[in-house]
Amino acid sequence: MAKPHQIKGTKTFLYWAIALFLLALWAIRDGWFPAASTLDKYPDYPGDSFYTFNRSLAVLSMLGSIVCGFIHRVVK
Repeated sequence: MAKPHQIKGTKTFLYWAIALFLLALWAIRDGWFPAASTLDKYPDYPGDSFYTFNRSLAVLSMLGSIVCGFIHRVVK
């Protein structure tokens, strides 16, 4: 008969979920709601590629945060 093993879980996915969530919050603020000082400093920013990058970063990091949070919750 096999012995039951108690395997201690890890919080790595929780840490990644929190870090990606914070990155998403920053990218949302910077991509959709830039500060007035940024807009004053760079009035003719070359194209919207910077804001497009931040918006896509926000979406991808939020998805990553959700996936890592789900993995942390389900696999304990």
